[in-house]
Amino acid sequence: MKFYQKNEIFHLFFIKFNYYNTLINDRLYLMNNISKLISLLGGTGAVAERLNIQPSAISNWKKINKIPSTKLEAVIKLSSYLDLNIENFLPSKKLRDLKFKMLLIICGGIASYKSLEIIRLIKKTDIELDVVMTKSAQKFITPLLVTSLNEKKCYVDLFSVEDETKMNHIRLARDPELILVAPATANIMAKLANGLADDLASTILLASFSKIIFAPSMNPVMWNNLATRENYRKLLDRGITFIEPDTGDMACGENGTGRFPEPKSILEFCLSYVREYQIQKNQFKDISVLITAGPTIEEIDPIRFVSNKSSGKQGFEIASELTKRGAQVTLISGPVNIPFPVCKNIIQVKTAQEMLDNVTQQLPTDILICSAAVADWKLIPKTSSNIKIDSNNKIKKTNEKLLFETEKNPDILKTIAKSNLRPKIVIGFSAETNDINKNAHSKLLSKNIDLIIANDVSNNKVFGEDFNKVSLIEKNNYEEWEKQSKKSVAYHLANKINDLLINYKKRDVNA
Repeated sequence: MKFYQKNEIFHLFFIKFNYYNTLINDRLYLMNNISKLISLLGGTGAVAERLNIQPSAISNWKKINKIPSTKLEAVIKLSSYLDLNIENFLPSKKLRDLKFKMLLIICGGIASYKSLEIIRLIKKTDIELDVVMTKSAQKFITPLLVTSLNEKKCYVDLFSVEDETKMNHIRLARDPELILVAPATANIMAKLANGLADDLASTILLASFSKIIFAPSMNPVMWNNLATRENYRKLLDRGITFIEPDTGDMACGENGTGRFPEPKSILEFCLSYVREYQIQKNQFKDISVLITAGPTIEEIDPIRFVSNKSSGKQGFEIASELTKRGAQVTLISGPVNIPFPVCKNIIQVKTAQEMLDNVTQQLPTDILICSAAVADWKLIPKTSSNIKIDSNNKIKKTNEKLLFETEKNPDILKTIAKSNLRPKIVIGFSAETNDINKNAHSKLLSKNIDLIIANDVSNNKVFGEDFNKVSLIEKNNYEEWEKQSKKSVAYHLANKINDLLINYKKRDVNA
């Protein structure tokens, strides 16, 4: 348990609880797959020896795919007592139906050979595994050995003509639900922390939306080097999860923290995520979500406009997270310079009125999340003599003073929240520079919404950044979250939305 990050301990306990609830079904599955069960227990000879029966009897069980009732209890007890602890590796029926995809990236280090054991253990589950090796890793183990174990091609080259005709680096980045980097070297940590992509592994990591887990292995001095610690903190802030290295004797003869965690521990950690994914995969099944994100712009003339600094990052992360949990997400975005997330439907707009029109067209929906920074006004250019200027043509510079008249844009959040088509849950964002919580609470009440997420945007603390510090404000509840990545904010917001949905269902039942 020592390799779990502190903020994950409670969550992993919950996942473990759900996991063991599936154990009975797992055993039933294995009772119908005797060959696989015998293999997990150590093979025909080992099982025969432990049960004090002839190997031919075990072979017959495998042949007829059945264990005699007189030996069934002994086999079940055997699975509990063995050091192999097979409960960590048995796929439940739901897990088998999930068709979970995983990518293992093996980097160059003395612990590279231990990744072969990870592959062997993963093959005992029904997880679909692809493997990528760096050039340095190939100095310790060969792609042929990996291919033999995984029974699939091992990918090694970013510039492979055969692979890149199919854009395999993008497929490998997007297909898996989980990417495990084991062993993770100081080099790969530095590359990802600083945005370098000079080989297949680093390119995949930069191009992926998947959950990424690092299992580091390196010399203790290297692990504690200030540069490595800085990269470690950067990656944590960006949502990368670490399985902390063990402490002990190293291959180099030194002692300290930097040992590669045991393969069984690494797989157990990954399976905890798989269970989490399994639980959350259909958490918002049949729930429709409409999200607005990014800025809007209001043209002054064909080359000038009024807008704001919103990047759309927070809204895009929310769209991505809810999509992963099974929601039918429609994202309506103003002009942005970041990649669009994977979701059901994406609509691009420019102006506030276009955004309102498209939001209205997408109703009814179960949930509305307005994270867009909508321009509050249009600017109507006029001359100093109050003559309206034709904004269809470029405004020429003259000696005459140019004036602007403001025209208020529609309040999208308030308009929808007070309409007959109001969704069950309406969530807004409040960007403030002073009296953050007071102003946000006032908006919550005046706009008739369920939850407002407030943040301090003074000194450009939020727009365009990868991190956010927010407060969640309800009518009679207030939560202040610590500064975290926008991906993490989206994750915790999804959990909050799930709580709101549960409360609504309870109200409907009691009504």
